[in-house]
Amino acid sequence: MQLHPNDSSRASEYAARSLCAGFIGLDFAGEPGDLMLANPQSVAVGQRDYFAFANQMAVGDLVLIMAHHYPVALCTVAGDYNYIRRSDPDLGIWFRHFRRVSEVRFYADRITNARTWQHITMADTISPLHDPQSQSYQLIHTW
Repeated sequence: MQLHPNDSSRASEYAARSLCAGFIGLDFAGEPGDLMLANPQSVAVGQRDYFAFANQMAVGDLVLIMAHHYPVALCTVAGDYNYIRRSDPDLGIWFRHFRRVSEVRFYADRITNARTWQHITMADTISPLHDPQSQSYQLIHTW
């Protein structure tokens, strides 16, 4: 999962802020509303997998946070899906769709030499992992 508001130049900053506030989340350019109630057909095809954030992700799931195709952190989902109509910067989050997380572990604390960081190509904001042989799945398993 990536945690930036369509601003990849500050992806790591947004990820760190969100995780330190205890949340992960995402948002849409065109707002579909509460993902538990919205129709996936109401958003662009490339954003339909965002619905997994509300409907498939569960408390206890591990989430690998990425920035610029490098691991940033691994965290545990600690709360149910939430939706707010307007984001509030005072909460420390920029997104309207979010979940509370716990047990945040930063990759740089695990692998201290950045030259050896594992590069994993991510093509989307959120990608549920189903293949135990994928690089992301293997990284989570060994972490």
